[in-house]
Amino acid sequence: MKSETEFFHENGRKFIILIIIVSLFLFLVYSINSFTPAMLGSLLFYVLFRKFMRHLIEIRKWKRWGAALLIIFISFLLIVVPVSSLSYLLFDKVQTILSNPQDVILGYHTLINKINDSFGREIVSNKIIDDFTKTIAVQIPSILNSTLQIFSSLLIMYFILFYLLIYTGDLEKSIFSYLPFKKDGITILTKELNDMTYANAIAVPLIALCQGLIASIGFLIFGLQDPFFWGIICGCTSIIPVVGAALIWFPAGIFLLSTSAFWQGAGILVYGVLVISTVDNILRFFFARWFADVHPLITIFGIIIGIKWFGLPGLVFGPLFISYFFLMLKIYKKEFPAT
Repeated sequence: MKSETEFFHENGRKFIILIIIVSLFLFLVYSINSFTPAMLGSLLFYVLFRKFMRHLIEIRKWKRWGAALLIIFISFLLIVVPVSSLSYLLFDKVQTILSNPQDVILGYHTLINKINDSFGREIVSNKIIDDFTKTIAVQIPSILNSTLQIFSSLLIMYFILFYLLIYTGDLEKSIFSYLPFKKDGITILTKELNDMTYANAIAVPLIALCQGLIASIGFLIFGLQDPFFWGIICGCTSIIPVVGAALIWFPAGIFLLSTSAFWQGAGILVYGVLVISTVDNILRFFFARWFADVHPLITIFGIIIGIKWFGLPGLVFGPLFISYFFLMLKIYKKEFPAT
């Protein structure tokens, strides 16, 4: 039996080693902070394509490197090409607006004047539009010039993903061996981790795609300029709970109301309320039957936190982090019930 001195000596050694491990971990996290989106992206793709990778190497008997390259190529076509195309369209549209912003500013000034005239007092100040325009003009060039950083992040992400796929299964075994959970806890963690990842990485983009197409049709019918572009942007904003696509179709309808296209503006507003918003709720209910049902508050706060720390990739990673946090609490409660 150990003496009291030996007991405290052993616990002291464990405590010191733990401090060293935590310190080194924090140092590593701080050192690779700029590569965090790339690492998270590689882990996301690994979870999504892990089953397909196993199918290729175990059932189809593919070489590991060949299967990994095929998955990288598929992910490139499904993710990088559409996002790059959207970025190019957005870049072209922003450049057009910045080269001649007077038309847009004049339109919003006209709308503000009509609102103020309707109420007989200044409800919205024209100074708000002027200040907002100046802020956007300063911020947009820095955003558009981040192409090199995005390209380098993609290279790092696919480099990490290649080796994760090559050693499929080893990552889980290494992580699970250090987790203080029983077999049942590991099973729950694996299943719900997959469900939450699929819900955030597949269901949300599918809803955005469907809603973007529906919005594009409405914008085309009611004569909005560049209907497909604004439909795509409408789909992108649909990932934001509560307001969602209304961030696009509502201002578009109000803007047309302020011009001579009164009936077109009214049509877009009615179409937005009765069709776009309704379809959004139907799609979310439909996909919730196949994927994990993510609470809207998790999505809202996840997007806010994710964008703050990771930029645009945070739209996916933010809600995932919060979902994983509550998942760990759930497993902890199961593993260590209150007595």
